[in-house]
Amino acid sequence: MASNKRGGAAPAKSVIVIAGEGQNDRDVLKHLVPALGPWPRTRRPKLVEIKTKMALSKAQGQLVPRLDKLRMLANGLAQKAQAQLAGIVVHVDLDAVIDERYDERRKQLAGGLQKTFGCDTALALAADEMEAWLMLFPEAFEKVRPGWRLSDQDRRRDLGAIAEGSKERLKAQLTQPPYRESDAPEVMKAAVAHNLLTQCDPSRNRSYADFAAELEQWT
Repeated sequence: MASNKRGGAAPAKSVIVIAGEGQNDRDVLKHLVPALGPWPRTRRPKLVEIKTKMALSKAQGQLVPRLDKLRMLANGLAQKAQAQLAGIVVHVDLDAVIDERYDERRKQLAGGLQKTFGCDTALALAADEMEAWLMLFPEAFEKVRPGWRLSDQDRRRDLGAIAEGSKERLKAQLTQPPYRESDAPEVMKAAVAHNLLTQCDPSRNRSYADFAAELEQWT
């Protein structure tokens, strides 16, 4: 092991593990997490990804064993990288609007992550899907495709309460060319690159605000 200038052991490398339901969602988080996290740009931990689908949204009686599997996979990635597991970020689609059940579900899943891992954790419980988070950054869509523009209503509304589904709403609006789920990472990449995260109103989607608040508490 390398030593520092005082003769002690040098700090170990650290990694942050990204897990979730699908590749597009994980790719969105790979752009979003470094931008929201508390680390200086020059000392950001390396991001590594669990490519196995980790479906926790409907894991009621199976939540504990699925979290145990997640812990084993995350620790395995850290060991492979010869690094310390500094944190884990897990994406889950709520597949519902934010209502009284949201608090219960977030408490259950976030609490399970905290009990399972001995490191920082953050739950990306997206209401209703990741597309509703993307809609917080309307200008990012225009950066990706000049013909894409969100409606004035969607630029003002509570994005955690789109009953018809945020993905369906985007597909109905963005048709030149048609919006696809695989466009989501590019939209988030544009939001980060153009500093749109600092300009949005996170209160328009409480699930995004809760996630950002968790990351802000990381050490």
